[in-house]
Amino acid sequence: MMIPIPTAGVLRRVSGIESARALADVDDVTISIPIGDTLVPVPEGNRYLGFVFASGDTPESVEAALREAHSRIEFTIEPV
Repeated sequence: MMIPIPTAGVLRRVSGIESARALADVDDVTISIPIGDTLVPVPEGNRYLGFVFASGDTPESVEAALREAHSRIEFTIEPV
């Protein structure tokens, strides 16, 4: 799952990654934008905050794991 940028601003903090990684079926969570970088959402921007990787027995279980993992990750974004 590509983690979209929800709003423009400066990325100040990311929390909940370990909680998301601890879920069954979640293989990894990576954040690809460093703290302090300016975020620009699509369509003007061309990056994602990061990615959630999951695998499971059914497409439904993988989708559920991805959605739950995403809900556990919190981004602090300072408006510019």
